[in-house]
Amino acid sequence: MGAHQVSIGIIVYSHTGHTRSVVARLHDALVAAGHHVTLEPLETVRPLQMGDTSAELRDVPDVGTYDVLVLACPVRGGTPAPPMRVYLEQLPTLEGKEVVCLVTGVMPANWGREQALVQMGEMCQAKGAQVLASDSIRWSSLRRGRRIAEVVDRLTGLF
Repeated sequence: MGAHQVSIGIIVYSHTGHTRSVVARLHDALVAAGHHVTLEPLETVRPLQMGDTSAELRDVPDVGTYDVLVLACPVRGGTPAPPMRVYLEQLPTLEGKEVVCLVTGVMPANWGREQALVQMGEMCQAKGAQVLASDSIRWSSLRRGRRIAEVVDRLTGLF
């Protein structure tokens, strides 16, 4: 994308606030780089319970005005959290959009985070998007702070 301003929508579901804290840092870095960035939180009608496999969303953020989407959520049982899955299912199209997928989780990458990223990417591609990048943060890692900084730098560098 290079040196021009990009309109970026960060669509985030965060159950505990962890994922939201990561995308807040990404938001600030992208704004500092000169891009127009909007945080769009996914909110459920009722609080999500541990066994829930679906979720009813208060609204479905419109992605029409964004050049790029960052889709961020925690991992739940090796899949994207139900609110993100429902959101992606409800979107009519992502044709012409570039997408970055980001997940957080407590388990090692190959115990769920990688699978969730593959699922998110496949869902986005099925709707016509081009997946630019995907990444994950292991919340229980002692290197979490450094890893968040690396991911923020890498994703900001895409634009």
